[in-house]
Amino acid sequence: MLPRFRNALLALLIPFFASFAALVTLYHHKAEQYALGEAEKLALNALLVHRATHEYVVKFQRPEIYRLKAEGALYEAYFSPILMSRTFISRNINEFLNAERAKRGLVSIHFKLATDNPRNPINKADAIESGLLKRMNEEGLQEYKSQLEINGEKWLYLALPIERSDASCMRCHSAPAIAPTELIEMYGDQAGFHEKPNAVRAMISIRAPMKGVNAAASAMANMLSGVTFLILSAIYGLIALFVSRIDKQERKIISQNDELETVNLKLAELSMTDALTGLANRRSFDDTLTKEWARAARTNREVGVIMLDVDWFKKYNDHYGHLAGDECLRSVAHIIHDIVRRAGELPARYGGEEFAVVVANTDISKARTLAESICRAVHKAGIPHALSPYGRVSVSIGVVVMRAVIGNPPSEALQQADQAMYRAKEAGRNRVETG
Repeated sequence: MLPRFRNALLALLIPFFASFAALVTLYHHKAEQYALGEAEKLALNALLVHRATHEYVVKFQRPEIYRLKAEGALYEAYFSPILMSRTFISRNINEFLNAERAKRGLVSIHFKLATDNPRNPINKADAIESGLLKRMNEEGLQEYKSQLEINGEKWLYLALPIERSDASCMRCHSAPAIAPTELIEMYGDQAGFHEKPNAVRAMISIRAPMKGVNAAASAMANMLSGVTFLILSAIYGLIALFVSRIDKQERKIISQNDELETVNLKLAELSMTDALTGLANRRSFDDTLTKEWARAARTNREVGVIMLDVDWFKKYNDHYGHLAGDECLRSVAHIIHDIVRRAGELPARYGGEEFAVVVANTDISKARTLAESICRAVHKAGIPHALSPYGRVSVSIGVVVMRAVIGNPPSEALQQADQAMYRAKEAGRNRVETG
């Protein structure tokens, strides 16, 4: 995969993981809120049941007892907490409820009626409950809730005030002298009396477990997290597949472009290379000479041109044939190439049996030395030529070195090198002449 696509996919992992982490956090936060809300519903429902029980005792059960007493079905002093005490009834109902919950493996719900002046010691308010009672009386607090942690488990604590005392409450809670005889016999005359009317004398509270709802909410959050992970993974996988396909197409295009560039380079090389000898062709020679001439003109330097021609080449072709003539030209080109390339210059086939060399940043002495090396090497190669007075192939060479001038093309240097080459031929061939 191309680096930019690979890096893009790696970079994409960051927002994906960040999004997943944020969603998981949100799920668990919402799950905790849901668990708390469910626990509040459970606790409030239980408290409201207790409150309703109180209401039922006050509005129906007690009046019925009083009616029976008035009709003589019960004696006047009759009093039984089992039938007439709201607290007694509520506490026992809670115990039955917890027994039923235990049968189903549910955690018990802790119910308490709390007061500062309890008739039964188990209803004695602790410091927190006493403070809540004070707020219910002085501030009109109607509900209190908080979360508790007991033995590593979370509970919801919810408290509500019972209804304010009225005239019917005073018989049992004002003075022992007017209290029912059975009440005094059961609880004594030291506690639960001297209450004020229209006061919140007690509160009911419940401690509901959050373990079950927390577990259910956590399971839901984990399920949502898993589903989210699968969805995000699927999305990332689709993106990765899409990017992979794009990458494949782009690499194919790059490969095709590389192949095309290679072909273009080969075509360019072919367009600048002589097919027979492998040397630069005339076009390449002219381009190189023009560039070197311009560079030398900017730096006020000299440029050398070497022109050479294979001696008696027409006779060679007529005698040995054109195929042998081509092989002769290739041999001469190879010799020129080996010598000139070592000098770092450009050899070229200028046309027919004629060759040329661009010699940059030189002087006439260096350029002539290079030309004489070529002349000797061709002669020494001993390529047979029956119609040459030397009995072997030779070359005639013309050399010119000129200072390049801006605006003055190198055509004059070419012309003078060509003239020097013809003087070498007129002087007997197999030699070098300077312009």
